[in-house]
Amino acid sequence: MDAATPDWSESASLDETGLSPKWGVLFGVLVAYSEMIVRLLSGKTLVDSVWPHAVRSLEWTLGLRASPTLTLSLFLVAGMAAYGLRTLVKSTPPKTAWLALPYAALGLLFGLISLHLLLDVFYLRGAFLMLPTLMGWALACLLIALGGPPALRSPGDMNVSTTRVFHVLGVFFAAWLVMPGIPALAGFAPSPPAAPAVGYGSFPGPYTLEQYRFPYALPEEVAEVRGALEDDVDFSVYVTLPNLPEDLPFSKVPLAVLLHGFGYPDIDAYQGWISHLGAKGIAVAFIQYPSDLRPSGYEDHEAAYEQGTSDYLQHTYRDLAIRAGLDHLDGILLGTEREAQLEEHLGEVRVDPSSLWVGGHSLGAAYTFISLDSALERGWGTHALVVALEAPASRPMQATLQPNLSSIPEETFVQIGVPQDDMSVGMCPGAFHQRMFNALPTERNQLIEIQSDHYGYPRLVASHYLQTDPARDTLSDWSFYRRIDAQADYLVAHGRNDTFTADWAYQYMTDETMLTGMGEWSDGTPVLPLIWHRNAIEDVRAFQDCN
Repeated sequence: MDAATPDWSESASLDETGLSPKWGVLFGVLVAYSEMIVRLLSGKTLVDSVWPHAVRSLEWTLGLRASPTLTLSLFLVAGMAAYGLRTLVKSTPPKTAWLALPYAALGLLFGLISLHLLLDVFYLRGAFLMLPTLMGWALACLLIALGGPPALRSPGDMNVSTTRVFHVLGVFFAAWLVMPGIPALAGFAPSPPAAPAVGYGSFPGPYTLEQYRFPYALPEEVAEVRGALEDDVDFSVYVTLPNLPEDLPFSKVPLAVLLHGFGYPDIDAYQGWISHLGAKGIAVAFIQYPSDLRPSGYEDHEAAYEQGTSDYLQHTYRDLAIRAGLDHLDGILLGTEREAQLEEHLGEVRVDPSSLWVGGHSLGAAYTFISLDSALERGWGTHALVVALEAPASRPMQATLQPNLSSIPEETFVQIGVPQDDMSVGMCPGAFHQRMFNALPTERNQLIEIQSDHYGYPRLVASHYLQTDPARDTLSDWSFYRRIDAQADYLVAHGRNDTFTADWAYQYMTDETMLTGMGEWSDGTPVLPLIWHRNAIEDVRAFQDCN
């Protein structure tokens, strides 16, 4: 800053209306939080209120990751805009009304950065690097444009100014945001391995897919306690079928039943999962169930948690809804008179539920015990069974909702994936769920800990959502989709009595080197491997603390 030029921005004096342009900062912060505030006032939960911003942040981050040119261009634009603004500020009296605009932009930045930091603590766990770097750069540029270079004293003033202290702290805060992203921005940070080009975890195949939707009626008891947050959801069973060649020498395909997470009935968030199962030759059913349920006494009920279970009142009603969805699936796909679209698609091929995959994400993983219990009661899963619980939440504690697993077949394989930085449900529920299958040999009852790795860029963060399409990245491809492909191969092969492929898939899932290897960063450093726990609660100190 030119010491001979008065720094009008340093003054906090009021204009003729009695308002300082610096009040624009507060306005900008309110704008940043406005969407969340409006959604909260409309009755949305805190998670639902912040979710749209979290999704946008993810989209912005993926855009910056995909285009280094865009990122550099935004840095240059911010720098040039700040230079021009600084020139105007130095020649403008502090009473000028238009200064409220850059101050509002400053408040907007502070608001967005604070939202990002909150999301990072509770969900992102350092996954987003370039977005905070860009926001930090924009913040530094704007602070310097409005207040000049950081200094504790104004030109010609021997006393330390409180305003200048906050200005200096703001610039240093901005630098703290920027510094971690510099190696990535400069291209020095190692990059993660690409998704597997062939084999498990590569492009879904060999079959293409068709998807059909069939709404079902919620049981009366459930409909009576529905909240308003899901009024726009027409609860349905989605059936995804492989397009099988006419000359395929097989007359049946296995069945998969997939359940979504809490408040997340959007099938588009699980299309990757569905595709990797279905393209192997499985009929995949995605069952939507209600999350917003408000039974009598729910507001005063304080849920208890014990050894991977909880006693939420809503469990009972969701159990009814999921079983109704399974009834609907049974009628339209497995009954003697299949729904017309499915009949036309399948022709002479039938869906054989004796070879069964059941699984889910988050609360859907916990409720997989419901779908599994119902399936076993129906005589499904008697030939071969795969259970896949991903980032599982606590399952129902109620005595009437305990599953009977006594009839699971010898050819049962269980994989429970627990992301290391799961800030939604943690890893403990999954460890307790593993004990539900202790009757199985240890190699068939796996708890898979997915590690985060911040070594290079983009960072690989094992979050609660890595199994969903919006959060899919390299870590998802290596830690999750490879396992899903192997599970599907194992099940399809058993359904066809193809012992060679079944043995290969089994070997892949039980060979620790193949199962846990995660590839290498671009400089040859191995990505942190998966950790296979055979008896987590009893043998692993970190999980013993779950008790």
